[in-house]
Amino acid sequence: MARQRKRPEAEEATANAGAASHDGYVQEAEAAERAEAWPQAAALWLRASETTGNVDRALQCVRSADACNHRQAIDEKLESIARSALNVPTLQSRHSDGLDFHEVSVWQIKLALRAAYEAGKAAKNK
Repeated sequence: MARQRKRPEAEEATANAGAASHDGYVQEAEAAERAEAWPQAAALWLRASETTGNVDRALQCVRSADACNHRQAIDEKLESIARSALNVPTLQSRHSDGLDFHEVSVWQIKLALRAAYEAGKAAKNK
């Protein structure tokens, strides 16, 4: 599994996490979520859970971290489908038309959609 490169927003979120207050971690976790930097967001949510004295808030933060980990797993599965069915090396924007736009046949799209559907069905049955 390739290591996900941090997006600029996520780097900012991680750098600003030095404000060791619960609210500071929550704000940075939310910023990392907006950047879809799921591993960073999950780590920040866990730090937020550790810096609150409220059990309900801590549980909510842990649930948010779990949701980020789930989104990361979904992104990894989608990326795998894109590579195998569509011959698209990454779903990350590379800010280049030549790298971000791909010519894909309808049968490749059908294959990718079927794989995504089956993955969702299998996840539901777990």
